[in-house]
Amino acid sequence: MKKQSENIIPEQRRALVLGHIQREGVVSVQKVAQLIGTSVATVRRDFAELANRGMIVRIHGGAMLALSQQTTFEPDYHFTSKVFVSEKEAIGKVAAELLQPRQSVLFDSSSTVFQAARFVVERGIPILALTNDLNIANALADAPRVELKVTGGSLRSGSFTLVGDPGRSFLGSLHVDVCFLGIHAIALRPHHNNSGSNKDPCATLSDTSLEVVAMKRQMVRAARKKVVLVDSSKFGISAFCDVCTLDYIDIIITDRNIQPDQQRCLERNGIQVIIADQEKVEKTA
Repeated sequence: MKKQSENIIPEQRRALVLGHIQREGVVSVQKVAQLIGTSVATVRRDFAELANRGMIVRIHGGAMLALSQQTTFEPDYHFTSKVFVSEKEAIGKVAAELLQPRQSVLFDSSSTVFQAARFVVERGIPILALTNDLNIANALADAPRVELKVTGGSLRSGSFTLVGDPGRSFLGSLHVDVCFLGIHAIALRPHHNNSGSNKDPCATLSDTSLEVVAMKRQMVRAARKKVVLVDSSKFGISAFCDVCTLDYIDIIITDRNIQPDQQRCLERNGIQVIIADQEKVEKTA
């Protein structure tokens, strides 16, 4: 994996550290230092800060995700927006390029989906956009050719996400062309069945909060084409509550760090997997 630069702010570095712990479960100080390209002493300080926040538990020589947070833990937006940034930008760019003029598009509340909204504005295509994310709404509001609708609802603490009614009921009345869905976890559990099918009905998308999951389920039901925008750290883990099984999803856009067996599992379930090239985004930036 490509090393990260030392020239990043501490909060962004801690987001990277937390991302590695979330993906691996248990990590050593030395491994994290090597992965993000910083000193062991700096990683130890970051471990201490994350432990003080209740996000991780320190163990001899390393750290692990706090057990009480393994399925319901949700980093706040300031963390999620600063981790895997180049991957999310590349995913967002590819997603925006899938859209056709005058389509109706649901933008789920997600730091990766936010990048898709940014690139939609850059493309300048006319669409009808609907979202339950105030940050995404703010980005789309700058696009003169975007007709914007915001779902309404209650604002979740520490985020830009609107949940509950009237937004949930509003989503339940919609029929849209495309949904860009963010997700906290995609479990790809081994499954053997006697039907002769290669599909894995146990593969599920899940998230950390019942109220968030309720909104996502409505979005999945409302959209003709469901496109999941997710960085590769989200594969192989489960969160608190299931949103849907893979057979509801049409396309998954992710980064090049997805494992080959994970990609094969997705494709075996009939999912079109698109790998976003972050180098192309970096060259055009």
